Parts: sequence; structure tokens; C-alpha cells
Amino acid sequence: MLLTSGDWHCDQSKILTEEIYLFMCKKYPQLNDVVIEVNQVDLTNEHGVGFCQVDGDGEFLIHIHNGLSFEEYVTTLIHELIHVKQTLQGLKDHEMRESEAYFWERLLCKEYITS
Repeated sequence: MLLTSGDWHCDQSKILTEEIYLFMCKKYPQLNDVVIEVNQVDLTNEHGVGFCQVDGDGEFLIHIHNGLSFEEYVTTLIHELIHVKQTLQGLKDHEMRESEAYFWERLLCKEYITS
């Protein structure tokens, strides 16, 4: 299940977010089994443009900077959804998680944009 919250500047209609979520659910069906909330927020003073949190109930909260371009937004949301998949699979090593997420974000972003 996909939920949204925050101060939406990119994708104000939330259609793009829903489309990316559905695209990723086709690639990784286990994403369908959890609650994922996408929260757009100003991350200007943070060390990144997106990050993923998991709460004790197995729900995921993805924070994404609300000032991204179309391609940056697609890439960042895909990257963070890969982290959800990794958590569900039990991958905990930070370096492996980031390496894998950066690898797949490029391929999946290209596939999403050209489809």
C-alpha cells in the first residue's frame, strides 16, 4: 500500500509517484505486502535527497527532497524503494545496500523513463 504525506512540490498530483510505485511492485512483488509512505520534505540541509526509515510495525517511510527535477525524483524514489526491498530480504550491510541501490537505480530509471 502506498501512502503520501508532506509538502509536495514535485509531482503535486502524485501520479508519477503512484506510477513508479506500481512499476517497482512489478519488479519486486514483495513491495505489495508492506505499507510504504512517501513524504516530500525540504531536505536542503541534509546529507542527501532521500532516505528510507522502517518502523517497528514493518511500515516504511521514504523522505524525498521536494525540490527535485523529474529525473532526479524518479531516480531517488527508485533508489529508496530498492532499500525497502533490501530490508525485506534482510540485507543489512550498508555498503552493499548502497552499491546495489546505485547499480539498480540507473538501470530501472532508464527502463521506467523509456517505457
